[in-house]
Amino acid sequence: MRIAPLIVLIDGGCPMCRRTARLLRAVDWLGRLTFADGTNAALRNQWAPGLPEEAVLREMNVVSPSGARAGGYEGFLQIATVVPLLWPAGLLGRIPGIRHLGRAAYRWIAARRLRDGRCTDDLCAPGHLSLPRNQR
Repeated sequence: MRIAPLIVLIDGGCPMCRRTARLLRAVDWLGRLTFADGTNAALRNQWAPGLPEEAVLREMNVVSPSGARAGGYEGFLQIATVVPLLWPAGLLGRIPGIRHLGRAAYRWIAARRLRDGRCTDDLCAPGHLSLPRNQR
């Protein structure tokens, strides 16, 4: 049985976000993550109706097959539940003190990232982040 992928909405204008997506894709051996540019209004409304662009610019957002959303550090923990290599980090990251530090660290890093950097990776190719209809 194939597990439906999590949709990970990233800021497509952020080089660090694209690099993170590329790294996550590399360790996602089971194909459980699908990435989309959350700054694209059509894609954002397709996968997370009602999610404002500001939310995507503030943090990555993860949408489960049921439509439930998790953002920022909580989104990372959701990703860690489906990517076996991240299971240990996901378990440790749920411990209350570590979870609190993880949320703070995520917010601090996200607030200081750059946008609109030079894009040379495959995640920036036109249309690359749009998903085929059969994966909805």
